[in-house]
Amino acid sequence: QARMIFSPLATGFAVRSPPAAFAHMSFHAAIDARGGAVRMQASDGGPVHVRVVDGFLEGSADDEGSALDLRSTFDERFAEPRQAHADRFCWDYWHVPGQYTLHRTQAASYFSEEQFAALTSALTEFGQQELGCREISPPWLSFYVDGCEQVLHADVPQGPFAYVLSLTPWEERTWRGGETTLLRPDVLDYWRGFDSSRGLEVGDLLMEVEPEFNRLLCFDARVPHGVRRVDGVRDPRAARLVLHGWFTEPVPHFEGGLDEAAVEEGLAPAVTALMEAISPPCVVGLLAVRLEVSAEGKVTETIVLSDTLVVDPSQQEEAEQCRDGDDERAALLAEVEEKLGAATFAPCAAGPTTVTLPLIFD
Repeated sequence: QARMIFSPLATGFAVRSPPAAFAHMSFHAAIDARGGAVRMQASDGGPVHVRVVDGFLEGSADDEGSALDLRSTFDERFAEPRQAHADRFCWDYWHVPGQYTLHRTQAASYFSEEQFAALTSALTEFGQQELGCREISPPWLSFYVDGCEQVLHADVPQGPFAYVLSLTPWEERTWRGGETTLLRPDVLDYWRGFDSSRGLEVGDLLMEVEPEFNRLLCFDARVPHGVRRVDGVRDPRAARLVLHGWFTEPVPHFEGGLDEAAVEEGLAPAVTALMEAISPPCVVGLLAVRLEVSAEGKVTETIVLSDTLVVDPSQQEEAEQCRDGDDERAALLAEVEEKLGAATFAPCAAGPTTVTLPLIFD
């Protein structure tokens, strides 16, 4: 049975560092140019399962932790193929017949401490600011040469969002393949909109995202995905090279004038009212909401950071009050806006507070 997972007292809050601005390109119109936030007052554009951020790691090759700097480190270690050193022997050839074939290593042991700290700081900040996830998993660094691929799979237990950060010289490639493939969400609900008069090809079933250099691809980890087989390259320096992992720990966190006790005290009645209003929820997925709280203790703005909610057909069958598809989502979002927007907090002389509240429906 679907349930909403949230308990301020059990989960606890975390203070996060101030956010940074990110510019996004997305495959869904619900993400806008202001940095990924969708105002709840706007019409419901549906769940957002895929995001793309170009130019994610800024800086020149001299800036530690920039995409160019990380790429330079990799190139230097493969510059002399006749040299034998520890940095050449750290790669695991991961081959699971019919599923995974690639060369991988842990980024933490491959890059310097300074490089790794800059990389993980940028990823963690993005997860907190844009997704409502407090942490990331340890990043992998992988390269794909002839015959490497990942067949469709889903990393559901790892975290709510997966990511791929490309260090691939994509515009210079002479080989084929390497695109990340994702099953289109409408395929996962195939029969609902089935049209017997229309034929389908691979582009109708799979979305392809090219791993352009310094592009961050972030997607709902529940969506089956893979990597097209790479053909035509044997030199690691010319291969598909990516950092990848998961955004994890979608737990409440805040920054600003209020302390933890005051945030919990203000949120608890609103969350209780929300749980009562939407029980049982007929959706599954993650809805991360940001509340802007004034120094007077009033919620001045309610923003959706991430929304992967989809209607659960099994819940619709069991719960008579569940509405159809889009109507169920719209009703739930309206309740979230109303109940959380009505939260009241203690006045705070230290100034306003930003509260990030992920709601997990599982």
